Amino acid sequence: MQKLTIALLLIFSTSALAAGDLVRAVRNKISAGDLASCQHLIEEYKNKTGVDAEYLDAVGWLARGAEMLGQSELAANCVTELRHQITAEKEEWLAPLGAAIEVEGKLRAKREGVAAALKFLESEYISAKDVGLRSRIRRTINTLSLEKKTALELNATMYAGAEPPSLASLKGKPVLLFLWAHWCGDCRAQAAALGRVWKKYQSRGLVLMAPTRLYGTGAGGSKVAPAEEKAHIEKVWAEGYADLAGISIPIDTELMVRYGVSATPTFVLMDRKGIVRMYSPTRLSEAELTRQIEAVLTEK
Repeated sequence: MQKLTIALLLIFSTSALAAGDLVRAVRNKISAGDLASCQHLIEEYKNKTGVDAEYLDAVGWLARGAEMLGQSELAANCVTELRHQITAEKEEWLAPLGAAIEVEGKLRAKREGVAAALKFLESEYISAKDVGLRSRIRRTINTLSLEKKTALELNATMYAGAEPPSLASLKGKPVLLFLWAHWCGDCRAQAAALGRVWKKYQSRGLVLMAPTRLYGTGAGGSKVAPAEEKAHIEKVWAEGYADLAGISIPIDTELMVRYGVSATPTFVLMDRKGIVRMYSPTRLSEAELTRQIEAVLTEK
Protein backbone atom coordinates (compact mmCIF):
# COMPACT_ATOMS: atom_id res chain seq x y z
CA MET A 1 0.00 0.00 0.00
CA GLN A 2 2.86 2.39 0.88
CA LYS A 3 4.55 1.71 -2.46
CA LEU A 4 1.28 2.38 -4.31
CA THR A 5 0.80 5.69 -2.47
CA ILE A 6 4.34 6.80 -3.30
CA ALA A 7 3.83 5.84 -6.96
CA LEU A 8 0.65 7.88 -7.18
CA LEU A 9 2.30 10.89 -5.58
CA LEU A 10 5.09 10.68 -8.11
CA ILE A 11 2.60 10.61 -10.98
CA PHE A 12 0.66 13.59 -9.70
CA SER A 13 3.66 15.70 -8.72
CA THR A 14 5.67 15.34 -11.92
CA SER A 15 5.87 18.43 -14.15
CA ALA A 16 6.34 16.43 -17.35
CA LEU A 17 3.43 14.04 -17.64
CA ALA A 18 3.46 11.63 -20.57
CA ALA A 19 0.64 11.46 -23.11
CA GLY A 20 -2.42 9.97 -21.45
CA ASP A 21 -1.13 10.61 -17.91
CA LEU A 22 -2.36 14.21 -17.74
CA VAL A 23 -6.03 13.38 -18.23
CA ARG A 24 -5.83 10.47 -15.79
CA ALA A 25 -4.19 12.68 -13.18
CA VAL A 26 -6.71 15.48 -13.67
CA ARG A 27 -9.66 13.11 -13.41
CA ASN A 28 -8.29 11.67 -10.17
CA LYS A 29 -7.75 15.13 -8.71
CA ILE A 30 -11.28 16.16 -9.69
CA SER A 31 -12.61 13.09 -7.88
CA ALA A 32 -10.79 14.36 -4.78
CA GLY A 33 -12.17 17.88 -5.28
CA ASP A 34 -8.64 19.25 -5.76
CA LEU A 35 -9.08 21.72 -8.61
CA ALA A 36 -5.98 23.73 -7.71
CA SER A 37 -3.77 20.71 -8.41
CA CYS A 38 -5.61 20.17 -11.70
CA GLN A 39 -4.76 23.71 -12.77
CA HIS A 40 -1.12 23.26 -11.78
CA LEU A 41 -0.79 19.99 -13.70
CA ILE A 42 -2.40 21.47 -16.81
CA GLU A 43 -0.27 24.63 -16.72
CA GLU A 44 2.94 22.63 -16.29
CA TYR A 45 1.98 20.33 -19.15
CA LYS A 46 1.27 23.30 -21.43
CA ASN A 47 4.61 24.92 -20.56
CA LYS A 48 6.45 21.67 -21.31
CA THR A 49 4.47 20.26 -24.25
CA GLY A 50 2.30 23.04 -25.63
CA VAL A 51 -1.32 22.82 -26.71
CA ASP A 52 -2.21 19.37 -28.01
CA ALA A 53 -5.20 17.01 -27.82
CA GLU A 54 -4.15 15.77 -24.36
CA TYR A 55 -4.00 19.31 -23.02
CA LEU A 56 -7.39 20.23 -24.47
CA ASP A 57 -8.97 17.04 -23.13
CA ALA A 58 -7.62 17.82 -19.66
CA VAL A 59 -9.01 21.37 -19.82
CA GLY A 60 -12.35 19.88 -20.83
CA TRP A 61 -12.34 17.63 -17.77
CA LEU A 62 -11.38 20.56 -15.55
CA ALA A 63 -14.26 22.59 -17.01
CA ARG A 64 -16.71 19.82 -16.14
CA GLY A 65 -15.25 19.31 -12.68
CA ALA A 66 -15.28 23.01 -11.89
CA GLU A 67 -18.91 23.35 -12.98
CA MET A 68 -19.98 20.32 -10.93
CA LEU A 69 -18.14 21.65 -7.86
CA GLY A 70 -19.69 25.10 -8.17
CA GLN A 71 -16.54 26.89 -9.39
CA SER A 72 -18.33 28.77 -12.17
CA GLU A 73 -15.58 31.31 -12.88
CA LEU A 74 -12.97 28.61 -13.34
CA ALA A 75 -15.37 26.59 -15.49
CA ALA A 76 -16.06 29.64 -17.68
CA ASN A 77 -12.33 30.33 -18.07
CA CYS A 78 -11.81 26.75 -19.22
CA VAL A 79 -14.61 27.10 -21.75
CA THR A 80 -13.04 30.31 -23.07
CA GLU A 81 -9.68 28.54 -23.47
CA LEU A 82 -11.26 25.61 -25.30
CA ARG A 83 -13.27 27.83 -27.63
CA HIS A 84 -10.12 29.82 -28.43
CA GLN A 85 -8.03 26.74 -29.20
CA ILE A 86 -10.61 24.52 -30.95
CA THR A 87 -11.43 25.85 -34.39
CA ALA A 88 -13.02 22.84 -36.11
CA GLU A 89 -14.65 19.45 -35.50
CA LYS A 90 -11.43 17.47 -35.76
CA GLU A 91 -11.70 13.96 -34.37
CA GLU A 92 -9.06 14.53 -31.70
CA TRP A 93 -10.86 17.68 -30.52
CA LEU A 94 -14.40 16.31 -30.29
CA ALA A 95 -14.29 15.36 -26.60
CA PRO A 96 -13.04 18.74 -25.32
CA LEU A 97 -15.34 20.58 -27.75
CA GLY A 98 -18.27 18.61 -26.39
CA ALA A 99 -17.16 19.44 -22.85
CA ALA A 100 -16.99 23.15 -23.69
CA ILE A 101 -20.51 23.17 -25.14
CA GLU A 102 -21.93 21.09 -22.28
CA VAL A 103 -20.38 23.28 -19.57
CA GLU A 104 -21.32 26.55 -21.28
CA GLY A 105 -24.90 25.33 -21.55
CA LYS A 106 -25.01 24.49 -17.84
CA LEU A 107 -23.41 27.80 -16.88
CA ARG A 108 -25.94 29.69 -18.98
CA ALA A 109 -28.74 27.78 -17.29
CA LYS A 110 -27.46 29.02 -13.91
CA ARG A 111 -26.88 32.60 -15.04
CA GLU A 112 -29.69 33.24 -17.48
CA GLY A 113 -32.18 30.42 -16.97
CA VAL A 114 -32.99 27.17 -18.75
CA ALA A 115 -34.64 28.81 -21.77
CA ALA A 116 -31.49 30.78 -22.63
CA ALA A 117 -29.34 27.68 -22.17
CA LEU A 118 -31.58 25.62 -24.43
CA LYS A 119 -31.47 28.31 -27.13
CA PHE A 120 -27.68 28.19 -27.08
CA LEU A 121 -27.55 24.38 -27.05
CA GLU A 122 -30.06 24.00 -29.87
CA SER A 123 -27.96 26.34 -32.00
CA GLU A 124 -24.84 24.28 -31.30
CA TYR A 125 -26.76 21.08 -32.01
CA ILE A 126 -27.87 22.35 -35.43
CA SER A 127 -24.29 23.33 -36.30
CA ALA A 128 -22.66 20.07 -35.15
CA LYS A 129 -21.86 17.41 -37.75
CA ASP A 130 -20.30 14.52 -35.81
CA VAL A 131 -22.78 11.95 -34.47
CA GLY A 132 -21.04 11.68 -31.11
CA LEU A 133 -20.90 15.45 -30.67
CA ARG A 134 -24.55 15.84 -31.60
CA SER A 135 -25.46 13.12 -29.11
CA ARG A 136 -23.50 14.83 -26.36
CA ILE A 137 -25.17 18.18 -26.98
CA ARG A 138 -28.57 16.49 -27.03
CA ARG A 139 -27.74 14.79 -23.73
CA THR A 140 -27.29 18.20 -22.11
CA ILE A 141 -30.50 19.47 -23.72
CA ASN A 142 -32.38 16.43 -22.45
CA THR A 143 -30.87 16.69 -18.97
CA LEU A 144 -32.19 20.25 -18.75
CA SER A 145 -35.57 19.73 -20.37
CA LEU A 146 -36.75 16.19 -21.21
CA GLU A 147 -38.28 15.20 -17.88
CA LYS A 148 -42.00 16.04 -17.62
CA LYS A 149 -42.17 16.21 -21.43
CA THR A 150 -43.73 13.74 -23.86
CA ALA A 151 -41.22 11.05 -24.77
CA LEU A 152 -39.57 11.11 -28.19
CA GLU A 153 -41.07 8.50 -30.52
CA LEU A 154 -38.79 5.64 -31.57
CA ASN A 155 -39.43 5.32 -35.33
CA ALA A 156 -36.79 2.62 -35.93
CA THR A 157 -37.03 0.55 -39.12
CA MET A 158 -34.31 -1.92 -38.12
CA TYR A 159 -34.53 -4.00 -34.97
CA ALA A 160 -33.45 -7.19 -33.25
CA GLY A 161 -35.70 -9.36 -31.13
CA ALA A 162 -39.40 -8.55 -31.08
CA GLU A 163 -40.75 -5.86 -33.38
CA PRO A 164 -40.80 -2.60 -31.38
CA PRO A 165 -44.25 -1.10 -30.77
CA SER A 166 -44.71 2.65 -31.08
CA LEU A 167 -44.73 4.58 -27.84
CA ALA A 168 -48.14 5.94 -28.78
CA SER A 169 -49.53 2.40 -28.78
CA LEU A 170 -48.20 1.84 -25.26
CA LYS A 171 -50.22 4.58 -23.59
CA GLY A 172 -51.57 3.19 -20.33
CA LYS A 173 -48.35 1.29 -19.60
CA PRO A 174 -45.11 2.52 -18.03
CA VAL A 175 -42.13 2.16 -20.38
CA LEU A 176 -38.44 1.83 -19.56
CA LEU A 177 -35.81 2.38 -22.28
CA PHE A 178 -32.35 0.94 -21.74
CA LEU A 179 -30.20 2.62 -24.40
CA TRP A 180 -26.95 0.73 -24.85
CA ALA A 181 -24.08 -0.26 -27.14
CA HIS A 182 -22.82 -3.74 -27.97
CA TRP A 183 -19.24 -2.79 -27.05
CA CYS A 184 -20.17 -1.13 -23.74
CA GLY A 185 -18.80 -2.77 -20.59
CA ASP A 186 -20.90 -0.57 -18.29
CA CYS A 187 -24.01 -1.68 -20.16
CA ARG A 188 -23.21 -5.34 -19.69
CA ALA A 189 -22.43 -4.73 -16.03
CA GLN A 190 -25.99 -3.44 -15.68
CA ALA A 191 -27.52 -6.62 -17.17
CA ALA A 192 -28.01 -8.66 -13.99
CA ALA A 193 -29.71 -5.88 -12.04
CA LEU A 194 -31.85 -4.94 -15.02
CA GLY A 195 -32.86 -8.58 -15.45
CA ARG A 196 -34.03 -8.75 -11.85
CA VAL A 197 -35.97 -5.51 -12.21
CA TRP A 198 -37.58 -6.75 -15.41
CA LYS A 199 -38.59 -10.04 -13.79
CA LYS A 200 -40.12 -8.15 -10.86
CA TYR A 201 -42.15 -5.61 -12.83
CA GLN A 202 -43.05 -7.27 -16.13
CA SER A 203 -46.20 -8.78 -14.60
CA ARG A 204 -47.22 -5.34 -13.36
CA GLY A 205 -47.32 -3.90 -16.87
CA LEU A 206 -43.83 -2.46 -17.31
CA VAL A 207 -42.65 -2.45 -20.95
CA LEU A 208 -38.90 -2.64 -21.49
CA MET A 209 -37.07 -1.89 -24.74
CA ALA A 210 -33.34 -1.63 -25.44
CA PRO A 211 -32.58 0.80 -28.29
CA THR A 212 -29.11 0.90 -29.79
CA ARG A 213 -27.43 1.87 -33.07
CA LEU A 214 -24.87 0.64 -35.56
CA TYR A 215 -21.32 1.76 -34.83
CA GLY A 216 -19.69 0.12 -37.84
CA THR A 217 -17.86 -2.43 -35.71
CA GLY A 218 -18.18 -6.06 -34.75
CA ALA A 219 -16.27 -8.48 -32.53
CA GLY A 220 -12.95 -7.07 -31.38
CA GLY A 221 -13.77 -3.67 -32.89
CA SER A 222 -13.35 -4.93 -36.46
CA LYS A 223 -15.02 -2.93 -39.23
CA VAL A 224 -18.14 -4.70 -40.45
CA ALA A 225 -21.15 -4.14 -42.72
CA PRO A 226 -24.58 -3.33 -41.19
CA ALA A 227 -25.97 -6.85 -41.56
CA GLU A 228 -22.95 -8.36 -39.81
CA GLU A 229 -23.12 -5.80 -37.01
CA LYS A 230 -26.82 -6.50 -36.49
CA ALA A 231 -25.98 -10.20 -36.13
CA HIS A 232 -23.25 -9.27 -33.66
CA ILE A 233 -25.73 -7.19 -31.63
CA GLU A 234 -28.05 -10.20 -31.44
CA LYS A 235 -25.17 -12.44 -30.34
CA VAL A 236 -23.98 -10.00 -27.67
CA TRP A 237 -27.52 -9.63 -26.32
CA ALA A 238 -28.12 -13.37 -26.22
CA GLU A 239 -24.84 -14.03 -24.41
CA GLY A 240 -24.62 -11.03 -22.11
CA TYR A 241 -28.27 -10.27 -21.39
CA ALA A 242 -29.79 -13.72 -21.07
CA ASP A 243 -32.36 -12.62 -18.47
CA LEU A 244 -33.70 -10.09 -20.99
CA ALA A 245 -34.33 -12.49 -23.86
CA GLY A 246 -37.10 -11.43 -26.21
CA ILE A 247 -36.83 -7.71 -25.46
CA SER A 248 -37.26 -5.48 -28.49
CA ILE A 249 -34.03 -3.81 -29.64
CA PRO A 250 -34.74 -0.90 -32.01
CA ILE A 251 -31.60 -0.07 -34.02
CA ASP A 252 -31.44 3.53 -35.19
CA THR A 253 -28.74 6.22 -35.07
CA GLU A 254 -31.07 9.22 -35.06
CA LEU A 255 -33.07 7.71 -32.20
CA MET A 256 -29.89 7.41 -30.13
CA VAL A 257 -28.84 10.95 -31.02
CA ARG A 258 -32.22 12.42 -30.06
CA TYR A 259 -32.08 10.66 -26.72
CA GLY A 260 -28.58 12.03 -26.18
CA VAL A 261 -26.82 8.69 -25.89
CA SER A 262 -23.20 9.81 -25.81
CA ALA A 263 -22.82 7.92 -22.53
CA THR A 264 -24.00 4.35 -22.31
CA PRO A 265 -26.06 3.08 -20.74
CA THR A 266 -28.79 5.73 -20.69
CA PHE A 267 -32.15 5.15 -19.01
CA VAL A 268 -35.47 6.79 -19.85
CA LEU A 269 -38.58 5.99 -17.82
CA MET A 270 -42.05 7.06 -18.98
CA ASP A 271 -45.30 7.01 -17.07
CA ARG A 272 -48.61 5.65 -18.35
CA LYS A 273 -49.28 8.90 -20.22
CA GLY A 274 -46.01 8.71 -22.13
CA ILE A 275 -44.41 11.50 -20.09
CA VAL A 276 -40.72 11.17 -19.25
CA ARG A 277 -40.33 10.86 -15.49
CA MET A 278 -36.63 9.98 -15.42
CA TYR A 279 -33.77 10.72 -17.82
CA SER A 280 -30.48 9.28 -16.58
CA PRO A 281 -27.42 9.16 -18.90
CA THR A 282 -25.46 6.89 -16.57
CA ARG A 283 -25.55 3.54 -14.82
CA LEU A 284 -28.19 3.15 -12.12
CA SER A 285 -28.29 0.95 -9.06
CA GLU A 286 -31.00 -1.67 -8.78
CA ALA A 287 -32.35 0.21 -5.75
CA GLU A 288 -32.68 3.45 -7.70
CA LEU A 289 -34.30 1.76 -10.68
CA THR A 290 -36.75 0.07 -8.33
CA ARG A 291 -37.56 3.34 -6.60
CA GLN A 292 -38.22 5.17 -9.85
CA ILE A 293 -40.39 2.38 -11.30
CA GLU A 294 -42.37 2.00 -8.09
CA ALA A 295 -43.13 5.72 -8.11
CA VAL A 296 -44.57 5.47 -11.63
CA LEU A 297 -46.48 2.26 -11.00
CA THR A 298 -48.19 3.55 -7.86
CA GLU A 299 -49.56 6.62 -9.62
CA LYS A 300 -53.24 6.54 -10.52
